[in-house]
Amino acid sequence: MNVKWYLKREGLLDMTEFTALDYYLVLAGPPSPAVSSQGTSRPWCIDAVYLFEARKLQAEQIARGVKRGVASSVIKEQREGAEVYPLAAKPELAVTPQQAEQLGLFAPGG
Repeated sequence: MNVKWYLKREGLLDMTEFTALDYYLVLAGPPSPAVSSQGTSRPWCIDAVYLFEARKLQAEQIARGVKRGVASSVIKEQREGAEVYPLAAKPELAVTPQQAEQLGLFAPGG
């Protein structure tokens, strides 16, 4: 598993070509446009958590003609399908109430 931490949710993901990777676990801050962050702050918080299946995501990126590697574009439908917190796209991947409580400690403004 590859864990990624993004202080702002900009629709980008640093991907790898490593074929043994099963998942990307992404901890993301609040939504933000994908523009330069120069002169802005990036609060250290968790607004959402995603669990992307690496091979599926890679196949989708190839089909979309999207470059993989640093700052690979991830569309809304892909994020929604991989969300595990605060809403779970797949009930079997939902975080437990205790996990949600712990993640809530990192909520924006929390």
